[in-house]
Amino acid sequence: MILDHRLILLATPRHIGVLDCRPGRLHWLGQHAANAAGMAAFAQLVARLAHLPAVIVVDSVDEDYRGEILPHVQGAARAALVARKLKQAFRNAQFAGAWRQARETTGRRDDRYLFAALTDHEWLAPWLGVLQRAGVPLAGITPMAIACQHLLARLRVPEPHVLMACRLHDSLRLSYYQDGMLRFSRLIPGEAPTQLPGDAANEIAKTQLYLVGQRILPRDARLHVLLLDPTAQLDAAFAALTADPAFGVRRIDVAELARTLHIPDDFLLATPETVPLAAIAGKTLPLNLAPSALLQRHVAYRWRRALHAVAGGIALAGLITTAALWLRAESLKDDTYQLDIQARQLDARYQAVARTFPRQDIAPEQLALTVSVARTLESPAPAPLALMAALGAAFDGSPGITLQQLNWTADDAPAGRTAALRIDAALASFDGNYRAAMQRIEHFMQVLGRVPSLHAVRLRSSPVDTGPAARLAGKTQIAGTPTAQAVRFSIDMQYREAAP
Repeated sequence: MILDHRLILLATPRHIGVLDCRPGRLHWLGQHAANAAGMAAFAQLVARLAHLPAVIVVDSVDEDYRGEILPHVQGAARAALVARKLKQAFRNAQFAGAWRQARETTGRRDDRYLFAALTDHEWLAPWLGVLQRAGVPLAGITPMAIACQHLLARLRVPEPHVLMACRLHDSLRLSYYQDGMLRFSRLIPGEAPTQLPGDAANEIAKTQLYLVGQRILPRDARLHVLLLDPTAQLDAAFAALTADPAFGVRRIDVAELARTLHIPDDFLLATPETVPLAAIAGKTLPLNLAPSALLQRHVAYRWRRALHAVAGGIALAGLITTAALWLRAESLKDDTYQLDIQARQLDARYQAVARTFPRQDIAPEQLALTVSVARTLESPAPAPLALMAALGAAFDGSPGITLQQLNWTADDAPAGRTAALRIDAALASFDGNYRAAMQRIEHFMQVLGRVPSLHAVRLRSSPVDTGPAARLAGKTQIAGTPTAQAVRFSIDMQYREAAP
């Protein structure tokens, strides 16, 4: 589905034309008369294209335009104000609309509105019935003057006061635009007595007098007349208006229209009524005369199209993400393959180099053990004489302590020559007083701690178990009676050889 594909219907009291419009392509589907045969043919055509939204451009004498200056309000207040003004201006007109064109630059800065309505819509009802029965999403109903306004914008006319004269279907439409915005429009039908060469110029002059009298056109403003003449029927009017200094005249021929609208010349010559329709193709409608009840299908159509667009965007994002992840996976697979090739090449080179190594009779594990033993032998050890001298000094300061066993282990410490010591000793005399024995052991530990090269003195085992889980047991003995049980204890400490 192409998003800008739509039908533009040109409706008049005598017939209706259908233009199939999509970007870069216009196809005229024909014109159907307002009779039973034309209605049947139009119904068959609409049944085939009911899935496309439609815009109706009405070209009728039953139009009324009124300009109003209203206070600047917004939201619900603006909607209520506009609805009330529409009812006051056109009473119970079914097809009416308002267009907020601009805001005044002076005073209270009120809003300038254009109100428009179809005063007689009986001729339009049968065509709308065909569209409703076929289920066509109706996007809006707009006057022909709005389509001509889009054409005026495409022509880039710089003059502020422009009267566009367009002859289509033997009818002459005169539309006045101020600063590019519609202010007034009237249609002179073909059956009116205005077919003489000078009648178009007379109607333009009458329209100017009317605009000045209604104060729509400033009295001192010079009106620029734009003659839209695809069929060359306004040549006499062009000559008459050129001779009048009150008008500035410009004629737009088929070649200029074709260049402006990017449409072939032969297509415009065959269907000149498509000129304003091609200008409004793909544009929003600033003035919509359709009641909201007729626009419900188009609202649902827009929601459905928006959901399809969102779903398509999500699907496209998923495809892009999937493609990116697949490319990333392929890149990682290639990197893994290259790394595997490099690993195999390095392993082959290592095997080739390893085959050139001399034969070893000793296993690598035995070499590692040999290196470890060599490092142990080369590590500095404390001098035994200095160690014994430090312990002798401690024992000299604690008479009554007998050394029973000495264990020491040299540490592999880079800071200096150290060793872990453990001594097993006993009290030389014990009279059964454990409290006194513990005090003597404690005193001995203090003496050891005062030796400069002995550190971290700690009691390893004690003759008395002072733990919280120990059970109380013993026996009494008369003081002074010798005992055969020796009081033994063990002490752990660190020896660090003093610096010279």
